[in-house]
Amino acid sequence: MIGTGALLGLVFALAMPGDWLFVPRPAGQQAGTGGAATGEPQEFYACPMFCTRSDHGGPCPVCGMEMTKFVDTGARMPLAPGQRASIGLQTEPIQRRNLAVEIRTLGDFEPDETRQKVVAAWVDGRIDRLYADFTGVPVEKGWHLFDLYSPSLYAAQKELIVARQAYERTSDGEGPRTDAQRLLKTAREKLRLLGLSEEQVAYIEGLDEPNLTVTIPSPDSGVVTEKLAHVGMYVKQGQPVFRITDLSMLWLIVEVHERDLGMVALGQSVNVEVNAYPGQVFEGRVGFIDPQLDMKTRTVRVRVEVPNDDGNLKPGMYGTATIFAELGRDGELARPELKGDYACPMHPLQRSSDPDADCEICGMRMVPFQHEHGGIAQKLWAIPREAVLSTGKRTLIYVEWWVREMEHAPHDADVAPPLEMINEPEYQGFEIQLGRLAAEYHIMPDGTRHKLREYYPLLAGLPTGMTMPNGEVGFRIVTSGQFLIDSQMELTGKPSLLRSEGGKAANPHAGHGG
Repeated sequence: MIGTGALLGLVFALAMPGDWLFVPRPAGQQAGTGGAATGEPQEFYACPMFCTRSDHGGPCPVCGMEMTKFVDTGARMPLAPGQRASIGLQTEPIQRRNLAVEIRTLGDFEPDETRQKVVAAWVDGRIDRLYADFTGVPVEKGWHLFDLYSPSLYAAQKELIVARQAYERTSDGEGPRTDAQRLLKTAREKLRLLGLSEEQVAYIEGLDEPNLTVTIPSPDSGVVTEKLAHVGMYVKQGQPVFRITDLSMLWLIVEVHERDLGMVALGQSVNVEVNAYPGQVFEGRVGFIDPQLDMKTRTVRVRVEVPNDDGNLKPGMYGTATIFAELGRDGELARPELKGDYACPMHPLQRSSDPDADCEICGMRMVPFQHEHGGIAQKLWAIPREAVLSTGKRTLIYVEWWVREMEHAPHDADVAPPLEMINEPEYQGFEIQLGRLAAEYHIMPDGTRHKLREYYPLLAGLPTGMTMPNGEVGFRIVTSGQFLIDSQMELTGKPSLLRSEGGKAANPHAGHGG
C-alpha cells in the first residue's frame, strides 16, 4: 500500500517539472547545515520516476529506468529561483505581534439580581389606594406607592401623638420630663419598626389626630416589574405588594464553551451587540463565572454586566457578546487591568489599594487578590496560520534560511556559533509548539477592533541566536509552497511532517509487481 505522504507527494510531482522532486546540486554550491554539513556530501541514486533511491547506480528495480546520481543536502534543501517560482513559494519574516483571541457567544439579558427590591406589607392591613397602578411604571426612591389602612399603624400613630402631647405638658422637673421623653422616643421607634421613614414619623408627630391611612414610599429607584396587589385587597404582614427593579444595569447571561474557559476572566471587557440597534456597541465586563459546567452542553454560564443608563436594553433581549482575550506571557490570557491589589471575597470586582478597606456592597474586609492569569499583554512571536502543517499530533513549519554556521570555525558551547550569509536560500522544517489560534487586531479611531490576520503564538521549537549581520532573524517563514517542500522531504527520506526522524525514501510503487 502506498504511504499517505508518498501518495500526496506523487500527485504533486506529476504536476511539476521533471527536475523538481530530486534536484541535483548546482555546481559549486556548498552543503547546508544538517547531516551533510558536518562531513562529506552524501551521494545517492534515485529513479527519475520517483520509484526509489539507492546507494548504487544502475537500473531501477521497480521500473527498469536508469537511476540518476544526486547529492544529499542534509536537513536543509536548496531551491533555485526557477524552482521557487514553479511552486508558488512565498515567505515572510517572523515578527512579534500583539495577539488576542476573539470569543463570540449569544445570551439573554436579565435584570441585575442585586438591584431588585420587594415592597412588602410591614403590618396587616387593607390597600386603600395604589399610586403605582400598573407594571412597568417608573418610580424614584421616596415616591408614593400605595396607601395602607392598618389598625396597628393607627394605634401606633395615636401613641406617638399622645406621647408628644404628654411631653409638652410636663414641667421642667427631672423625673416627669425624663419619663415623657422616654415614652416619646419609644413611640417614634415603634413607627420606624413598622416601616415608616424618619420624615413620616416627624410628620405624624406634629399632627393632632392620626391619619386613617399611611402612604408607603418606594425604597429605591427603578421600574415596577411586578404588581401583586389591588385596591381593597387585605394583606398580611410580610406579604409582597410590589417588586421594583433598577434596570440601569443588566446582566447578559452567555454560554462559554469548555475549550474557551481559559480565555475568560473576571473584569474582562466585553462588546455587546443587539438586533434592535444595528452598528451600536454596548460596553460590558465579565462579572461572574459559574463554578459548575453543564454536562449536557459542555458550557459554563458567564455573566456580563452591561450599563443601561439610557434604558435602551430590555430584559429578555438577545445579545451577542464578543470577548477579546489579549495574550500575555507564554500565550496565556493576559490579566485584565483591575485597579487595586485587594478584593472582596464575595464581590471580587470590588477592588481597593487599601489593605484595611471594606467592601462597599457587603462590608467584608478586603483580602489580597490572587491573580489567576499571566501578566500584562505583550508582543509574542507569531506564526501565520497558513504556514502551519499539522497531523494533529505533530506541528511543523518550514523556514527559509539566509545564514548558516561557518564551516571549520571554532565552536564554543557557551557562545553562539559564527554565521555567514548564503547567496541562495535553503529550506528546513522544524517541529514547533504553538499556543491557541489568535489574531492581530487594529484599533480603529472609534475604539472598535478590526481583525487583520490569524496567527499562532510560538511557544517553542525554532532556533535562537541565528541572526544576520544587520540584526534581523536569519530565516523567514514559508507561508505558501511548504506542502510541496514537505512532499520532497518525505520522498527523499528526510525528516518531514509524517516522519520526524526521516528514513528510507518513499516508494510510490510499493506493493506492485516489477
